[in-house]
Parts: sequence; structure tokens; C-alpha cells
Amino acid sequence: MNAPLLSVTGAVKRFGGVQALRGVDFDLNAGEIHALLGENGAGKSTLMNLLSGVHTPDEGEIRIDGKPVHLNNPREAQAAGIATIFQELDLVPSLDVAANLFLGRELMRPGGLLDVPAMRREARKRLEAIELAIDPARLVADLSIGQRQVVAIVKALSYASRVLIMDEPTAALTVAEVERLFDIMRKLAATGVGIVYISHRLEEVPGIADRVTVMRDGRVAGVTEPHAPQAELVRLLVGRPLDELYPARARSSGKTLLSLKDASFKLANQSAGWQPPNGISLEVREGEIVGLAGIMGAGRTELLSALYGAGLAGRWQGEVAVEGRPVKLDSIRAARKAGIAFVTDDRRGSGLMLRMAVGLNLVMSVIRRISPAGLMSPRRQAEAVSQSFGQFDIRPKNADIAVGALSGGNQQKVVLAKEILGNPRLLLLDEPTRGVDVGAKGEIYARLRALAAQGLGILVASSEMPELIGLCDRIVVLRQGRNVAEFSGGVDEQTVLAAANGREA
Repeated sequence: MNAPLLSVTGAVKRFGGVQALRGVDFDLNAGEIHALLGENGAGKSTLMNLLSGVHTPDEGEIRIDGKPVHLNNPREAQAAGIATIFQELDLVPSLDVAANLFLGRELMRPGGLLDVPAMRREARKRLEAIELAIDPARLVADLSIGQRQVVAIVKALSYASRVLIMDEPTAALTVAEVERLFDIMRKLAATGVGIVYISHRLEEVPGIADRVTVMRDGRVAGVTEPHAPQAELVRLLVGRPLDELYPARARSSGKTLLSLKDASFKLANQSAGWQPPNGISLEVREGEIVGLAGIMGAGRTELLSALYGAGLAGRWQGEVAVEGRPVKLDSIRAARKAGIAFVTDDRRGSGLMLRMAVGLNLVMSVIRRISPAGLMSPRRQAEAVSQSFGQFDIRPKNADIAVGALSGGNQQKVVLAKEILGNPRLLLLDEPTRGVDVGAKGEIYARLRALAAQGLGILVASSEMPELIGLCDRIVVLRQGRNVAEFSGGVDEQTVLAAANGREA
């Protein structure tokens, strides 16, 4: 039997008093797409850094084609045929595609001048090899995220062509871009390239992976087939069954916080692709989590953004009431005055200031409260930050580091904590666990249920049907901007999907 293309045996890695890897075994075959799953802190990144030459193991061995190798730096890893594409793509937006592909290895003419035509010709060949029609002269800044991801793959393969490690490659891609990326990955694997695919998106695994390794607490929790039940993957990831991720639903609810009756949002100017609320009737009560389901384009995000005054310009018609009083929700100021808070589906784009410290991000929504007479009170700021760290278990507990340095799950906790500091009565959530690993999802669900138990009303839009069914007390189904059905939490998924698609279950 042939030796694996790549193998790791007994890998141990310590950082001070923290043991990141505890005797990890991992292997990759030529032509295989091997999914590597795990929560934040499970050891995935450390293992990837060992293979990339960023760190060296304290104990254990790395082999390529059965022969031991010592990868003391990234150049040695590349020389051994290993290339890594990190989540933050190693591309320069202000340069064109060809310049990025040859960055640091430029083709030169006699006399020390760049041979731009030659680089563009060679870049075109490499792009066409994976059937990608991109002009090498285009600036990377003008490409979509999906196109940039593929350019990063071509660049990585130009350094090394045997092992490709991909860290969360689909995190920022659309559904169509994900399918395009998977098609390219399959073609690369068919040529003998071994691919390590690191992801937290369990639903993608069956469609791309040949094998799955799950890590937990610095160890391999299990190796399984890609079509293993999602419940089994969750059990390996977090050490407990899937149904334990969702806290018990509310047994009772209080007074009505939000009431919409035949409510429509009339746009000041029509916008293609934006589905405004159109004759919606629904309620959210104290202590209740209400879900919004619907296929893409049903109007879930538009409903939330219109309620918060953060969408396109327009005005509400019909009855819109908060705590029994009619309200004019035509701006963010009006929504916040009515006790409404909103967590966007794009935390990195509009929910956080990534280069700013965690503490400052947390207090931005209550800046007036902690700044009497226009001067920031360090004591009040520290109290607010401490409250958020305690409520949401944000890690690391360091208010001074940039929020962009946190994991996706902890960034999402900061976004939620920031809004809760404003003491809202109604919380609007759009895709509250997008880009969050399974363990952090469970923590967020528990915190949302605890907030609801304190009387908060929550209206949540999600494209993850298990999330809506497991978390929500009621689910309202939208189609073309209207509510077309309503179900109790725990309803069968097919029933909700049938209503969303306009057919009988």
C-alpha cells in the first residue's frame, strides 16, 4: 500500500502553559479532499501552521510520501510542495491579477525592467488551466470575493502543487461562488493535488469532502465519512448531541412588544432585488423568540432593516406599533428611541469597527450614557465592558485588542453584547450565527434564551432551518414580502420549506 501524500504523527505543540496540540495524527492522500473541522481553539489553526512551516512541532513527525520532513519556515513548506491559503487572502488589491501571481518572483527584461506582457501571458495560461476567464490585467480590487479566492488558489499553486491547505475558503462567498470554488477544487484533486479543507460549515461537507477529521481540545475527536449524519458531526465537535445545542423554549410570554397589521413599506424609489414588506401581519411578545423563514428574496432582511430604519428610504403604511403605541420607524434614531436594537448579518462590514479595540466597539451604542457632559467616563466604560464580557463570555477577556483579531464567534458575541448594552425591549437579528462555529452557536443560543427569559422580545431571520426550528418559539414564513404561514417551534422542516415555496407539505 502506498504511503499517504502527507502524514502527521503524534504532533504536540505548546505555547507557554497552553497545549494547543495533544498528540495529533492526520493524513492526506493524493487526489483527496480532506475536511478538517473543529471549534475555535480545537487546534485546527495550529495544525495548519505546522504544515505551513509557521511553527514547528514540539513532538511528533511530518512525512511527505513516507519520508520525514522538517518544515522550519513557510519557504521550506513551499519547497516541499505545501501551499496554504489563509482566510485573509494574501493579495494586493491595488495590483492587477498578473502582478499578484508573480509578486516577489517577477519576470524581468534585460536591464532590470518588469516584463509585464510575459507575466500576463503566463498568468492567462494558469487561469485558463482551471477554466477561469479573468483578464490578468484587471485590478484585484475590481474582482468579486469569489474571483479573488480563485486567484489566491492559482497563486498558491504557483508556489507548490502537491498539497493545498484552504482555511475557511467559503466564509464570504455566495452560493454560486461556493459551487464554482468546489468545482475548481474537484478538478485540482483529479490531477492528484491533495486538499485540506478547513471549515465550520457542516452543511457543505457532504458536497465536497472525501473524508472528515474532527478536532476537539487539541486532539482528533474522530475520523468519519462525509455523509455522516450532521448530528454525529456535532457530537464529535462539541461532545454533546445536536438537540442539546438548543435551550428549552419559553413556557409563556408577556405583553405584545411589536405588532404589525397589514403593514407595508413603500419605497421612495424602487430598487431591483429589494423585496419590501408587503401587507405583513405578525406579533412579537415579551419573552418570545420569533423566527422569520423564507427562501432567498422572500424579504426577511428587508423587513428587519425597514423596522430599524436602516434600509432604503421609504415610509410604513398600515399599523406598526411598539408596546401598543403607533410608531413612525423612519430612522435608526426613531427605532432606538422605541427600544429596538438590530444586529446586522454583516458584522465585519457594518456591525464592527475591526481595527478598533473590543472595549470601544462594545460601548459605541451607549456612548451618550457613559459620556456625561461629552467626556468619556473611564469608570462607566469599564463597567459596561465588564458587564458584556461577563454576559457573553467574550474571549480573550482583553478589552484593548482589536476586535478584528477575535474569532468569528467572539466577534459575533461583541456585536450582540454591544446592542444589549443599550437595554432594548425588542432585538432584531439577521443571520445571528453566520460564520460561527457550532460551539459558539450553542453559547449564543443559550444567551438569547436567557435574554428572552428576562422579558426581551426577539425577531430573528435565518437561512438555517435547523436553527429556526430548534431556537424559536414561533416561526413566521415570508414569501414575496408577505407572511404566508406560521408554525410553532419544533415544526417539521419540510412543512416550513413547503410553505416557503408555496406548496403543500
